[in-house]
Formats: sequence, C-alpha cells, structure tokens
Amino acid sequence: MNQPKEKPHDTGLLAEPNKEKNLVIPKGQFFEILVKGQLSGIWAGWFEGMTIEYLDNGEMRISGYIVDQSALMGILNKLVRLNLTLISINEIKKPEEKNGQ
Repeated sequence: MNQPKEKPHDTGLLAEPNKEKNLVIPKGQFFEILVKGQLSGIWAGWFEGMTIEYLDNGEMRISGYIVDQSALMGILNKLVRLNLTLISINEIKKPEEKNGQ
C-alpha cells in the first residue's frame, strides 16, 4: 500500500536539494570555528560535511553550514570530548546571502 509522502515543513532557512532522496535539506547559517590543535583526517566524518582546514600555526578551522543552535552545540560538544581548545566561533555572511540571492 502506498503511503502519502509528507511534505517537509518550512523552517524559513536556506535550503538545498538532496538529489539522492529528493528531499530539501535546510542549510542554516555559515560558521567558522577555530580551535587550538589538529585532528587526523579520520575524525572528519564526526563533523558532518564541514570543511576542515589545518593551519600552519597548529590550529584548525572547521567551517560550513550549521542548521540550528542544537547542531552547533553538537559540534562544540564533540570538540570538548576531543579535548580541543575553542578559540573562536564566527557566523559568516556569505556574499550570496548579503545580496539577497
């Protein structure tokens, strides 16, 4: 028996299509998180699609879209569990967001 498909509710956030499942996934806001210390590449999966950049001074920048404050806290909790020192968290307005595109 075919079940009716539920429509995703409007969160008011930016969204991007997920081609695999034909769903709309909220993008959220773009953040850069700077931490003291660096992780090996095997931990990248813990940060769910975020970009990890290793800086020359021994710091690491984690950046990407975070859906909401709960997801942000999840990432920060992971950093705490890995014993990394938080330096800064910045919400970055991407150029396409500034122009209303």
